[in-house]
Amino acid sequence: MNKKLKFIDLFAGIGGFHLALNSLGMKCVFTSEIDEFARKTYAANFKETYLNDPNLFAGDIWKVNFKKIPDFDILCAGFPCQPFSQAGHKRGFKDNKDGNLFFSIEEILRIKKPRAFFLENVRHLKNHDKGRTFKIIYKALQNLNYTFDYKIIKASDFGLPQHRPRVYMVGFYKPYLKEMYQELGFTYPREIPLKKTVSDIFGGFVSTDMKGKKERKIGFTLRVGGGRSPIMDRRNWDGYIVNKKVVRIKPKQGLKMMGFPKSFKMPVSENQAMKQLGNSVAVNVVREVGKEIQSHLEHYAKKI
Repeated sequence: MNKKLKFIDLFAGIGGFHLALNSLGMKCVFTSEIDEFARKTYAANFKETYLNDPNLFAGDIWKVNFKKIPDFDILCAGFPCQPFSQAGHKRGFKDNKDGNLFFSIEEILRIKKPRAFFLENVRHLKNHDKGRTFKIIYKALQNLNYTFDYKIIKASDFGLPQHRPRVYMVGFYKPYLKEMYQELGFTYPREIPLKKTVSDIFGGFVSTDMKGKKERKIGFTLRVGGGRSPIMDRRNWDGYIVNKKVVRIKPKQGLKMMGFPKSFKMPVSENQAMKQLGNSVAVNVVREVGKEIQSHLEHYAKKI
């Protein structure tokens, strides 16, 4: 594929999708994020001129005229997961604040008909409401003439020392695919052996993590070269026992945990920074899945 792929970044948070796909040579042309603090972090790290245009760096997605979104190839969205998460109320589509935001994705796909979509959500989405929520989602996307494939991937599958399982959904608009490939399943990337652990993140031996005031054993994973090394087994920003001392995780460590570079700016309070990192996507995973989306379009899409 000769042309540079364009994507839009919905429910963008601090820009994990943007960072990952931009590193692959793709260009973001539209962003939507309603949280003012996340918008501040996003704008501090991405300098595209469109971010100065309120119509292209939008807040509330329902206030956007979808027909005026610039043409693009891939719709990216880590759509709000609280209604579907174990930690949230698990109300799903009944949640009028966040649960219905999936339908904005559906509507944008219906109007703009991009080549592909790339969605991320919590693992529990697959089983929410006995699987009915997930069925609504994939049927809606299939009815728009998109393929639909999904896989639950852990951050630790791609070099980040935490489990953080998420469901990644990818689909392609069939009319843009060569006819013989319209029913071809999407190939997700192969796992990359984990080389870093929580001990590497903190620069000291981590034996346990803290939950409230209680110590709790952290998970372990096999490490390249043999042996067992610590890995974060659930989202936990409370703290760790590092070299026998309690150390609270800070944004510096959180950025490493999520795959963001050292140069990434967080011009917000520490509490806001940790909240933003907790809601972000695992950059390494998005990058590797993005590579496969690129490859799929390169090999199987019609030349347009």
